[in-house]
Amino acid sequence: MNAIRASAGLDATVDSAVLSTPIPNAFALPGGKVYLFGGLLAKADNADEIAGVLAHELGHLKHRDGTRNLIYNGGTSFLIGLLFGDITGSGALVFASRSLITASYSREAEQNADAFSIDVMHALGRSPKPMGELLFRVTGKEADKSISILAGHPLTEDRLKRMNSEDRPASQPPLLTPQEWTSLKAICDTKS
Repeated sequence: MNAIRASAGLDATVDSAVLSTPIPNAFALPGGKVYLFGGLLAKADNADEIAGVLAHELGHLKHRDGTRNLIYNGGTSFLIGLLFGDITGSGALVFASRSLITASYSREAEQNADAFSIDVMHALGRSPKPMGELLFRVTGKEADKSISILAGHPLTEDRLKRMNSEDRPASQPPLLTPQEWTSLKAICDTKS
């Protein structure tokens, strides 16, 4: 994490932890805490996949996406409440409007965090492609599964394509030794 954090231009106040849960996900909280779920670690084949995800989450911290999202969603709720109020009975419209606005904001934030991850992985002398492969392994092809206008993330296949287009041969040694990778995978009793 130290090398990733340094390449991301963040200080030592940013910290990470692994949560023992089967959900394959990760997230960053305002204030500098990144959580990686054991389910994502279980699906990872190598350290570069996890490094890309951590760099992505650090991108959210660097861009203050969590704080902006709280302010943005709170402001949106207030504005929609003023416009429609309880007297119009437009709860479904409020929910739909908020979903569209939030999804659009989220896609932009996710794309920016992906770009940040690509830059960090290049700075580390590693390819961003493994992160795209991990995301695709976790979600599979999404184009046929969801209504993209409501999706909070870009489609996984688009993210994989972007990561593949930024692929470069490794110019630095692996981020973890085989023993370190085995230890990381064992944190939540995941299979290596």
